[in-house]
Amino acid sequence: MTIADALVREIRSITGPEACLDTPEDLRCYSYDLFTRGLPELVVLPRTTEEVARVLKLANEAGIPVTPRGAGSSLTGGPIPIRGGISLCLARMNRILEISPRDRLARVQPGVVTHDFHRAVAKMGLFYPPDPASSYFCTLGGNVATNAGGPSGVKYGVTRDYLLGLTLAVPSGDVLVTGGRSYKNVTGYDFTHFICGSEGMLGALTEITVKILPKPEAVRTLLALYSDVGPATEGVAQIMGNAIIPATLEFMDRNFLETVDQLFGFGFPKEVGAALLIEVDGPEVLVGPQAAAILDLCTKGGALTIQAAESPEEREKLWKARRAGTAALVREAKYVASLDFCVPVSAISQAVREIQEIGRRYDMKVVVIGHAGDGNLHPMFFYDPDDPRQAETYAVLEAELVRSILKLSGTLSGEHGIGLEKAQYLSLEKAPFELQLSRRVKMAFDPNLIMNPGKCEWATKTDRELP
Repeated sequence: MTIADALVREIRSITGPEACLDTPEDLRCYSYDLFTRGLPELVVLPRTTEEVARVLKLANEAGIPVTPRGAGSSLTGGPIPIRGGISLCLARMNRILEISPRDRLARVQPGVVTHDFHRAVAKMGLFYPPDPASSYFCTLGGNVATNAGGPSGVKYGVTRDYLLGLTLAVPSGDVLVTGGRSYKNVTGYDFTHFICGSEGMLGALTEITVKILPKPEAVRTLLALYSDVGPATEGVAQIMGNAIIPATLEFMDRNFLETVDQLFGFGFPKEVGAALLIEVDGPEVLVGPQAAAILDLCTKGGALTIQAAESPEEREKLWKARRAGTAALVREAKYVASLDFCVPVSAISQAVREIQEIGRRYDMKVVVIGHAGDGNLHPMFFYDPDDPRQAETYAVLEAELVRSILKLSGTLSGEHGIGLEKAQYLSLEKAPFELQLSRRVKMAFDPNLIMNPGKCEWATKTDRELP
């Protein structure tokens, strides 16, 4: 599809020439995420809701595909224009519009970087819990698009749990304003939470209103090392079965720890096969006893050693290893498929065993980490997608892994979204009526199907066609 010169000129008149890019080098910069590639024909970087709405209306009238984009940190192909058209990048809409301690809320534009927002509210003694591992570069708009969570999800929940209202520009050029400033709101349908996780398929987000909390008074961080995956994952179940709800409960397997060790020099003993990174937070009078109780559970559960962070610097070092470890892994292979599943906490041990067994059976290296406290696992497989044999092996492996997770009452995604990566598997988890209903809703927002085409429920492969 080629965008007419007249349409490009009209869009430039709306956004300004500096916000409408079409040179080959500019297009390439917006053509990829960490999963796939697809070249747009035009990149548009609006600054206001009005500009977004006007651009969408023009694209809709011309039948031009539009793919919303934030920082491009997706792992599923969600922000990639696989059908060409316009890459609508919202990164310049990066203003924190308001932080209200009295109302315990903030209003932001979608291009605000998550970590920047964390720092801004922390300066006011406040706390925004959702913290994806990519928080240093991902945006709040992307977080809403995929309903991102992160390590704090076990205690505090995910992005959806903090949404009060959204502003969404839709292809007709109309602007939908949902929710508001009130913590309680049951007027009409709950479009705010429906839009969360819709992956840019209904419209483009232009403003987000979120709840914020008082910053926890105290934090305790523990790193428990185990000889094997079994006792570590059993430790997760023991902690979650206790009366304490940890702020975070992260699982890391041996392959991950080896990579982290090479990068940061932790000196993990060779006998260590898995680790749990655990935090508790809250009032000072409570976190000490809670940390002690968790330490006791880990000791009784067979932990080889348990390290407690004695200073903010030590805590930061532990978290740096967890957050930066994935980037270190990418150095080891031409390609790392970073997956995202969620299972009931009681099924974590079996899920990790099956993931590792599938990797061994197909002779493909796999690393398993995850936000184990809420059952969210991130297997990462190393292979060369340009090697036909390896690519075919991975396709069969992934299909088997999906079925294995679903048999454990798991789900295709806990926070990365479906995007292009798992679209073909939706019919395995979702009933035909639910998919049909999703299509009807999609048509109500986007009757000409211009928004992020080729993603999510619009996959055409059937169960019989899967590997």
